Amino acid sequence: MAASFGAVNFGVTAPTGYLQESSQESTLELSTIRDENGKTVIVQPKPRSMTTTTVKAKGDADFTSIAITSMGSTATVTGAKVSQTNDDFTTAEITYTELN
Repeated sequence: MAASFGAVNFGVTAPTGYLQESSQESTLELSTIRDENGKTVIVQPKPRSMTTTTVKAKGDADFTSIAITSMGSTATVTGAKVSQTNDDFTTAEITYTELN
């Protein structure tokens, strides 16, 4: 099932457990050309942008349940961690990076 939080669908599969929080950040880099005086004369976006999605869940964390095909052809898991304490349920966080 795709991860969603409120009305936003992130298009990636969340780890099992109860979804607590999810966030998404997009980055677009710019290319510039400056003249001999250092003044920027041309600015244009680079052809690809990068979207980073972070999903946090509480409960049983099973990262093996994430289907790679559900993330899109350019998405990559770039970080995953599980925290377990005696005081609370297990928490899990997974980060995906996708080039657009």
